[in-house]
Amino acid sequence: MQIIVTGHGNFASGIESTIKLLAKSIANVHYVDFTGEMDETSLAKEYQSLLSSDEKTLFFCDLVGGTPYKQAVVASSGHEEQIAVVAGCNVGSLLELGLNSSVLDDKSIADVAKLFVETSKKNTKTFTHQVQQEQIPDDGI
Repeated sequence: MQIIVTGHGNFASGIESTIKLLAKSIANVHYVDFTGEMDETSLAKEYQSLLSSDEKTLFFCDLVGGTPYKQAVVASSGHEEQIAVVAGCNVGSLLELGLNSSVLDDKSIADVAKLFVETSKKNTKTFTHQVQQEQIPDDGI
């Protein structure tokens, strides 16, 4: 299975930089930026160069509805058994699932996509500060 991380600007290369810092690399992950110099056709060609007919592929996109997402959907059309598209996932899900890819081997690409979304949700948290109560010593001092 392969993962294609893609998004606007330097989204993909930024994710790649973070992954390299934290984990060196993740096998079978490709990073495709959609820069201002590109158009939809050049992005579609970049995607097609990475796709093979027999390999499961997960597109990991920055935003629902953006050009990278729409072109990934076009690439997946007619290949739903092999290609899935997710958007809005985070580095935590890519690290957790990418580094443990053996858990994904027997799953359908649709199940892999659902697992990425669930893992992203699990890794999205709000930090809440707790107020510490002053403790009075038992000896009365």
